[in-house]
Amino acid sequence: MDQSLHSLFSILTDNIFIIIYTFAAAEVYLILSIFFMLKRHESVLLDVTDNLLKGFPDAPDKDSSAHVHEKIQGALQFITNKIALNSELKRDFCKNAEKINERPFYNRHYKIEIYASIISTLVQVFPLLGILGTILAIAQTAFQPGAQIDPSALSNAFVLAMDTTILGITFSIMFMIIESSFQAKIERVIFESNEYRRILSSIYLS
Repeated sequence: MDQSLHSLFSILTDNIFIIIYTFAAAEVYLILSIFFMLKRHESVLLDVTDNLLKGFPDAPDKDSSAHVHEKIQGALQFITNKIALNSELKRDFCKNAEKINERPFYNRHYKIEIYASIISTLVQVFPLLGILGTILAIAQTAFQPGAQIDPSALSNAFVLAMDTTILGITFSIMFMIIESSFQAKIERVIFESNEYRRILSSIYLS
């Protein structure tokens, strides 16, 4: 076996658990980041819809018991109906819309999508890391110098293969469950953001 390749296998074998835990730490960081971004994005979206409703006496009543997405959907539906029924009201909405800073809102929206995509990709990486650990364990015993295979080395390789496989699958299942719990919320926020952008475009085009 080539010496450089053998050295690479040795380095990966010695650090396979560090690699797996590093990916796990990165996944936890991304999950926490997207959680706080979603909370912030919901708050901003609620604020901008409230700002668009300023000056309309028949706007939906504020209900502290309602979920944030119920408030957002109610406000967006109200604005859509108002614009559809009376095009002259677009001027009033346009005055309110001019006070809203759009760029940070859009940037945060795209950042949520990027983070969600990375989280989904990393979930699929953990089983591969488990397989990598198994391959390294096989390589560790198959390419030992000499014709005889050391039983202790074979035992260590088996333990390494089992540990990395179990760890990879465990992290994959755990983060897959977390990702699935976030997915519906992310899709709803993205839908509401696109709806908000559509309404603003309709107002500005008037």
